[in-house]
Amino acid sequence: MTDAFYPFLLLLIGGLLGASLNYFQYGFSSSFRNLMVQQRTAGVRALLWMLALAVLLFTPILAWQPFAPFLPLDHWGAQSHQGFIRPLSLAVPVGAFLFGIGMQIGCGCTSGTLNRVGQLQPLSFITLLFIIVGGTLAAFSFTHWQSWPTLNAVAFQTTFGVLPGLVIQLALFFGLYKGLLWLEHQRHHHIEPLISTPLNAHKRRLTLHPFLLAGLALALLNTLLLLVLGSPWAISGAFVYWGTALIELFSLPIDWRYWDYTLENATRLQQVWYQNPVVLTTVGLVLGALAVTLLHPTPRVKVTRSGFLASVMGGTIMGVGAVMAAGCNIGALFSGIASGSLHGWLWLVFALLGNGVGVYLKQRFFNKP
Repeated sequence: MTDAFYPFLLLLIGGLLGASLNYFQYGFSSSFRNLMVQQRTAGVRALLWMLALAVLLFTPILAWQPFAPFLPLDHWGAQSHQGFIRPLSLAVPVGAFLFGIGMQIGCGCTSGTLNRVGQLQPLSFITLLFIIVGGTLAAFSFTHWQSWPTLNAVAFQTTFGVLPGLVIQLALFFGLYKGLLWLEHQRHHHIEPLISTPLNAHKRRLTLHPFLLAGLALALLNTLLLLVLGSPWAISGAFVYWGTALIELFSLPIDWRYWDYTLENATRLQQVWYQNPVVLTTVGLVLGALAVTLLHPTPRVKVTRSGFLASVMGGTIMGVGAVMAAGCNIGALFSGIASGSLHGWLWLVFALLGNGVGVYLKQRFFNKP
């Protein structure tokens, strides 16, 4: 496979990710909101299926590198498969908490916002713009929060061993899954199934919930991305890239080249867009969601003053939180946990707390015409 083919392959994988989100109508923020407001758990249970499958697929790839000889070695810079295993900085829980607030106020996380851009929802363009603004502001203030207390990175496979670490993570998923089933049954005396076998006139047919299909598809596609690129799915890095590009485009009096964030991430920020894998997959996500929208148009959400303000505030808070936490619901939660990194679990805990605050603020201040 030639190196010139990789941009198209990454666009394709990103397109399949966006098409999966749009076609199956899956969203992280709506799943968390349904859990907190209604104790409906189908979305979060599908998330656990997604994480469990991703951990099962990521673990042998990261541990034994069976496909490393097939990775591109030119400007993509990949020499082995590397997961997202990050230090346990104080910036992770703070950023995750802020991100959780923002994703509920703005009615969508980063992947959800990009999905709705592909659906041509007017407010999603405002949310995306201010995610970029927030991410760029966080990059500007990099020196301040980067110096916060930090513990060394912890990965299940290195701390406990590959197989024990895998078993521990699967046990965590199982325990959480059983807890969600109990919660929904306590509230509704009925559990919305993710897998069902309804009877028809001819045969018993296995039926999978759209959320479960979305989760399984995203896990497989993230693994494919890990295989061909050497690193898993990420989104938040694209926001600072676009923010600095906008500064250049409009000749704003901001000397971003000498930010500490820029110096530490110089390689990615100086790449042209078709050489930046995060930008490629992110653009692909929007195009994939757009393709589904063209085939199955989505009703437009009416633009209101409160909706506009929510998009501005939620987007800005999300952008700040995503960059501070070294990832959003994709790079930190999904790819972090799939990589076996403890920081992904830390992100999840504090993002859930932030979601709780965000749900309250949304209901209190932004559910108005």
